[in-house]
Amino acid sequence: MAINDNAVYFAEYGTIFYAEPGTALPTNGLKGFHLTDTEVASAGNDGKKWKNLGHTSNSNKIEINLEGGESDSFRSWLKSNLKTKKSSDGSMTVTANALQMDEETLKLIFNGTDTDNGVGANVNSDPKELAIVVITQETQNSTEPVFGFHFPKTKVSPSGGPQLNDDFIEQGLTATVESPGTGKPDFEFLLLQ
Repeated sequence: MAINDNAVYFAEYGTIFYAEPGTALPTNGLKGFHLTDTEVASAGNDGKKWKNLGHTSNSNKIEINLEGGESDSFRSWLKSNLKTKKSSDGSMTVTANALQMDEETLKLIFNGTDTDNGVGANVNSDPKELAIVVITQETQNSTEPVFGFHFPKTKVSPSGGPQLNDDFIEQGLTATVESPGTGKPDFEFLLLQ
């Protein structure tokens, strides 16, 4: 493998974009997203857009967890690694802590509804199906992100209730990655082309 100093990044700034599952990425992929864009048009001529989730916690940055998918090795008396068998399926989650306690964010995370006083939510609400893109960049004023992730299909649900910290109020969310089907990958690493 070649040594590539230009493929090493700091995730100093970033955000999450979301859309309905099946929404195409912008025409120029990762370069189509900008940190402060409110919306980004998809490459399809279907009017679909990616929306920016807005401010997320810097203290509790976005985490992408991959668990399971291990394999076990079996031996015979003759050979130490005769066969390998997958022992469990893998699962992936994306967790983030939203800082914006506005209607759009709370309805998105809790699959909530408008009420006379704000947003109503149920303790046992159904997860919301979303496609997610996470972008990162090294400087706040950069014209384009340096690295990202695309999750074509996830189910988003709250991760606990609001956290009343010493700084900002934070509301956690967990996006469980699902297969988008039809032979497509479960997720993509978005690279600058």
